[in-house]
Amino acid sequence: GHEVSYRHFAPTTGYGYDDIGRDTLEQVWADLFHAEAALMRPQIASGTAALSLTLFGLTRPGERILSVTGLPYDTLLGIIGTGEDTPPGSLKEMGVGFDCVDLKDGRIDLDAMELAFRENTTLVIAQRSRGYAWRPSLMPEAFRDLAEYLHTRHPGVRLMVDNCYGEFVREKEPTDFGADVCVGSLIKNPGGGLAPVGGYICGTRECVERCAYRLSAPGLGQEVGANLGLL
Repeated sequence: GHEVSYRHFAPTTGYGYDDIGRDTLEQVWADLFHAEAALMRPQIASGTAALSLTLFGLTRPGERILSVTGLPYDTLLGIIGTGEDTPPGSLKEMGVGFDCVDLKDGRIDLDAMELAFRENTTLVIAQRSRGYAWRPSLMPEAFRDLAEYLHTRHPGVRLMVDNCYGEFVREKEPTDFGADVCVGSLIKNPGGGLAPVGGYICGTRECVERCAYRLSAPGLGQEVGANLGLL
């Protein structure tokens, strides 16, 4: 339905205003995830960079993040600001707090999550990959009950799923089961060795817009960012 043709692969440089190839690719990506919008750019250096964009884009000082799949990847700990050796510019430095609950028998523990909820918890995060932990990886349908619970009991609280290594192993993605935003790297599954760089964020239009403002600048968002011939 997007009528992709030769003109969509023309390289652009500079600001990248009206880059039809980039914009159409993001529409295709949003459709693949059955999401309202997608941000998919070579300017997103990695999955970690995409996750950082999302965490900073969806939280404000004084709010808290709650992880429901245990501690996230090591690379995210510096972003969040856990541990003693926290780099400058972390979420902790910006006044964003962090809480964490473990899985129970390989499943998301809604009871433990509810106990860990605070008045200023605004973002729940979950990681599909086991990473370095001895626990099962999660399939997209594992987030159905979590998303339904959050949207019913805690309206306004967003659910972010770290989708790294999990793309396209099932017919559906976490956004099909209620995740507000799904984040990953193009260097892994989605690129399949074809994408030399890049990451993606897809989900509700409001979430993607906030992340896009974080990537470029408030007011600019997805309007800038040339494709550099990498489509």
